[in-house]
Amino acid sequence: MIRIRHKESGHTLLEFPGDTLAGATLDRAVLLGADLRNRDLKGAYLKGADLCQADLRGASLDGADLRQADITLATLGNTSLKNANLADARLQAINLEIAGPALTDFSAADLTRVNLKNSNLSSAIFFDAEMRRVDLTHCNLSSALLAGANLTEANFSYSSLRGANLSYTMLLCVLFNDADLREANLRHTELTAAVFNGAQLSETDLARAHLSGTVFARCSDLHQALGLDSLDYLNPSSIDLETLRRSLPHLPEDFLQGLGLDSDQILALRSPSEAGRSA
Repeated sequence: MIRIRHKESGHTLLEFPGDTLAGATLDRAVLLGADLRNRDLKGAYLKGADLCQADLRGASLDGADLRQADITLATLGNTSLKNANLADARLQAINLEIAGPALTDFSAADLTRVNLKNSNLSSAIFFDAEMRRVDLTHCNLSSALLAGANLTEANFSYSSLRGANLSYTMLLCVLFNDADLREANLRHTELTAAVFNGAQLSETDLARAHLSGTVFARCSDLHQALGLDSLDYLNPSSIDLETLRRSLPHLPEDFLQGLGLDSDQILALRSPSEAGRSA
């Protein structure tokens, strides 16, 4: 018999017959505030479970089914969720009790439509994860590993991704409103229809990224990004006047042409006084 207790009161929340929780059927279980530290929950069936405020530090949930589970305000420091299915789960404001790196491992997990807003995900691992339409607004993703993830239609607005690795990710239609991407690795990313609005891009590595209908607006440090001379283009992209006012003198000619500007337009932008006299 395994007793799952409340992390603070010690009251029994659930009694499970057996000597392991690995592979356990716990769908829709009410485990609010549960102490699940270092538990082996590999392959557990936790669909729709209430894990709000649970302490899952050091637990293994590899391959677990957590679809539609509510994991709001839980602590998942050093928790392993490799290959777990978290589709439509709620993980708002997780790891807020952790002051340093969270180190939560979501490698190859299914995080489709998951809500992770307001969470501490610093140094978390999302390698090859499925993350379509995930909400990552107001998150700390500094130094996180997201390489190879599918982040189609994800929202990173108002989040810190400083030093994060997003190389080879699918960033189709992603929003980076006022996001901090300084020193992040975006090499070989798919940026079709991605929006960088007010994003900080100093020393962001964009080498070999794929631009098509990509938007750069209010990006005052765009010229400090790396790899602007080695981008791939399919269709024209957009850049606003505010970004051009701040960055134009230092932007490579190839970059401006790749966005869709012709030589005459670039000359007119670089020499507004001459353009005015010839008009």
